[in-house]
Amino acid sequence: MVCLLALASLCLSLPAVAAEYPRRVAIAPFATLTKEDIQHTVSVLPRLLSSRLMALAGAEVALLPSGEKQPVEQAKAAGLPLLLQGTVAKLGKGYSIDVTATEVGSGKMAGAFFAAAATEDEIIPQLGILSGEIVEKLFGIKTAVRVAPAAPAPAYPAAFPAAGTAAPPPAASAAPPPAAPVPSGPWEPRSIVKVSSSDKIPDELFRIAGGDVDGDGSPELVAIGSRRIWVYKVNGDKVMPFKKTEKSNSHQFLNVEVADIDGDGRSEIVVTDLVGDRLQSFVLKYKGDVFDPVALDIPYYVVSLEDGKGNRRLAGQSRGVVEPFSGKVVYLKWDGKTLIPDGNVPVSVASGVFGLASFPGNAENRFLYIDADEHLRILDPKGKTVYKTKEYYSGAIHLFTWGTETRSNVGADKHYIRGRISPVYSEGKSPVFLLRQAKGNTLLKDLRTFDWSRLVFLAWTGEGFSERAASEKIDNLMTDFVIVGGKPGPGRLVAAPVVESSLSTSYSYASEAVTRIHLYRMD
Repeated sequence: MVCLLALASLCLSLPAVAAEYPRRVAIAPFATLTKEDIQHTVSVLPRLLSSRLMALAGAEVALLPSGEKQPVEQAKAAGLPLLLQGTVAKLGKGYSIDVTATEVGSGKMAGAFFAAAATEDEIIPQLGILSGEIVEKLFGIKTAVRVAPAAPAPAYPAAFPAAGTAAPPPAASAAPPPAAPVPSGPWEPRSIVKVSSSDKIPDELFRIAGGDVDGDGSPELVAIGSRRIWVYKVNGDKVMPFKKTEKSNSHQFLNVEVADIDGDGRSEIVVTDLVGDRLQSFVLKYKGDVFDPVALDIPYYVVSLEDGKGNRRLAGQSRGVVEPFSGKVVYLKWDGKTLIPDGNVPVSVASGVFGLASFPGNAENRFLYIDADEHLRILDPKGKTVYKTKEYYSGAIHLFTWGTETRSNVGADKHYIRGRISPVYSEGKSPVFLLRQAKGNTLLKDLRTFDWSRLVFLAWTGEGFSERAASEKIDNLMTDFVIVGGKPGPGRLVAAPVVESSLSTSYSYASEAVTRIHLYRMD
């Protein structure tokens, strides 16, 4: 039986200290130096290497096409200082994966890297591991200790395997998960800066999630308006349109999450959908060239929660009577046909599961929560507030109506969906969270007017929250955010939909609304 060959990484011409080249790289198509037909596997290696460099170092990467021009000429024309070229050759009964880095301007070699794989199925995970060596030597970013896995890892993000079952390994052409960079010492965010934005999107986008929905190893962004789903690809610092789908006017989307719910290594899209007064959430899976529904009429408002132990799981809350959503918050699992309950989340929230996040470590079963007035709270398991901020967070504009008109009101009540809270750093006694914040006019709060919005890192000190870093304030309203690649770290990107409307007037579902997806980089 052929045993997995241990990873061997060689730096043939690198100095002892990393050169720390600019994080701007061109990658040429890999060459195959064997008579065996492994082109299907080799053809995905440049894209895999690209996604790893973007995830580990926040690098700007261009995939070069095969053609008449030499790769060096193409890289020079693109203005990129480094060129990576790779080959896969037969090595005994296994394979050798070789990657060279060249300084485009001088033609000098910047580094040479090598890994070995016992079988074709091991080529992809071995290159994924080798990416960490490339990042360390070229960019000076210390990553996690790399050990060759016993079997291919599931494709990114692979965070939601079916309960009670092991997630099956993906096909040979699937990419391993882009691991978050692990610095040599404790890391916590010190800055978050805008790097790019998408073209105009003719819709008012309220929520966004991310994951590899098409199985190509690179993350996609999935954003929703009131009844449209927009899927965009992230390529380096660029956000590019991919797919769009929509429902009829009777539907109102409230939330979107992206998760590998069936454990096959490819993520599904989970949309919370309100049809009239009925919860009819659904799951979409990318098949062929379209998104097919694989589950309908799920009676939960579905969110993504960390369970306090670093695991991210889907959770949900049922429709209520007095409140639109009430009762126990439950974890959800895939039973092969739909999402079903899988135990209770140890917290009680009476005014909706949105705006909920677990406290890292969960030592006291604490949860963070953005309340209906948009204050940030810390809750105990019974839902009792143990801390509340004076500041307002979230800047919610996405609303739905619930209830009937009575003598005591005029029309159904409006309910605003509050923002997300994302734990980004949990070492020591000061865990750090990422939120969005908007300054609103409290006198006109029901009209949802805002002066500015931004992303902000808050650290819990034990007695309150302390601001550690924030993005620049923008005049338009940021409606949501997602960390691209799932886990935070230096160089990681954050995507945020920004509605381009005047903040001096109230927001509404306007057919002429325009949104751009902004990309920010945390360091």
